[in-house]
Amino acid sequence: MSGFFKKALGIFVEIDESTTETPKNVTPGSETNHLPGQAIPAVHSKTLNEIDIEKFEKHFEKLFEQSNMQGPDYYEFFKMLETLEEHIKDEKTRFSAVFASLSIQGLTKQRLLEAAEYYKSIIVKDKERFEGAINQKSLTELESRMNTVKDLEKKIVDNSELIKKLTKEISDSQAKISILKNEISEEETKLISNKSGYNIACDAMLNKINIDITKIQTNL
Repeated sequence: MSGFFKKALGIFVEIDESTTETPKNVTPGSETNHLPGQAIPAVHSKTLNEIDIEKFEKHFEKLFEQSNMQGPDYYEFFKMLETLEEHIKDEKTRFSAVFASLSIQGLTKQRLLEAAEYYKSIIVKDKERFEGAINQKSLTELESRMNTVKDLEKKIVDNSELIKKLTKEISDSQAKISILKNEISEEETKLISNKSGYNIACDAMLNKINIDITKIQTNL
């Protein structure tokens, strides 16, 4: 890819030819070094990959085209400079040739400088809008996610306490079950013993009464 904007970016950044989508202008850990509601700090790396270059090239090209002044100005001047770069290697000669060509269409040095300042102001305003959008995204999306994290962390703490409580209840219940089982066993033993004793005593009493009935019938 080549172009006015890629060339402009190339003056200040190193272009990474790989196609990785990992942002090259974010240092490790920098994405977590701010809080929602605060402006995201600018991280000025000197490396951009091809995907970033293409994205920003399209963005600034659209921005310049939408803001382009009538007649030749700074935008047309540097686009023509790039076109002639391959044919006119000397920069000073190339500047003079382009200016001479556009001056026929009414371009003056004063207008060229004023246009350059104009495009600077356009970029500054665009940067302000961009940073505002990024900060708003931080407020809406990142803050929402951080609130979700806090809610989940609280839920984990609450559930941990609940688990401790339930674990203690289970332990206490198991201990009580053990005691009750022992009491049941002892009570069953007592009941069986009482039942056996009662049956023996009952049989003895019935037997005595039967004997007495026989004696009464015989002796009276």
